[in-house]
Amino acid sequence: MITSSDSYNRILESYDTLPKQQKKIADYIIRHYDEVIFFSITKLAAVLEVSEATIVRFAQNLGHKGYPELKESLTNYYREYLTPGERMKRSIKELPDDPLKYEAHVNKEISLLEQSVGALDNKSFIKAINQIVKADRLFIFGNGGNECLANHLAFRLSRFKMKAYQHSVSGKNVIERLIHIEKKDLVIVYHFYKPTIDFRILMDVCRDKGVPVLLITDSLIPPMIKGAGIILMSLRGSLGTFHSQVVPMAINNALINGVSSKLGDKAVNALEELTDLRRKHYFSSMNLSEDYE
Repeated sequence: MITSSDSYNRILESYDTLPKQQKKIADYIIRHYDEVIFFSITKLAAVLEVSEATIVRFAQNLGHKGYPELKESLTNYYREYLTPGERMKRSIKELPDDPLKYEAHVNKEISLLEQSVGALDNKSFIKAINQIVKADRLFIFGNGGNECLANHLAFRLSRFKMKAYQHSVSGKNVIERLIHIEKKDLVIVYHFYKPTIDFRILMDVCRDKGVPVLLITDSLIPPMIKGAGIILMSLRGSLGTFHSQVVPMAINNALINGVSSKLGDKAVNALEELTDLRRKHYFSSMNLSEDYE
């Protein structure tokens, strides 16, 4: 008997070997499984513009008798791993024996950091640093809980006099930002879990305009990483739980330090100029305020 998680994993594992039409089905399920669980085979076939027989063959290739069994498996997967309530339950179960003990939580984060060393490809990390340094401008995208990551990276890189712009937008506003990007720029994206509509729009526009993309993610599913020139794997914890941002932030710090090293004196001079400006204008402001007392 195939479990719900096995069914989903089989889609990912068999993706590269699937025929074109079945790969189309896999793409849609991965992106929209929270919708597919409510679809009849007739509706899914109509949405994808494939035959019902193709969908049945797809289900059978995954080890199911047919579409109803595949749909049941995906429904169970959604219930077990993806709803906010279930994610919270799993997070609570993974709490240390004494959840009020700070040390226990820190040790859990340390474990994630240690695991991330083997998960992140160092060649990709070096490539990311080089790409950041040579780009004319950096457009850094992160929505929701990822906004702080994008803001942190943009803030630090801007201090090196790099043209780094942080964006947290959705819907049609994504296009408003992307109209400005050019081939010599670099788009950096923090996106986890599964590809959303906004993420797909972002990636499609970058592809059409020939703009390179650095993707920081915890998911290597084909629809997520397709179109990303550089991928940095960022572990965030167990499937189906609320995730830690400690590894993404560690990646940020590593990129910032790597870029600083690559820029050398240019980075140091920029920071010294910032310090001089602060000293000059801060004390000027202080003196001015004293004059009005």
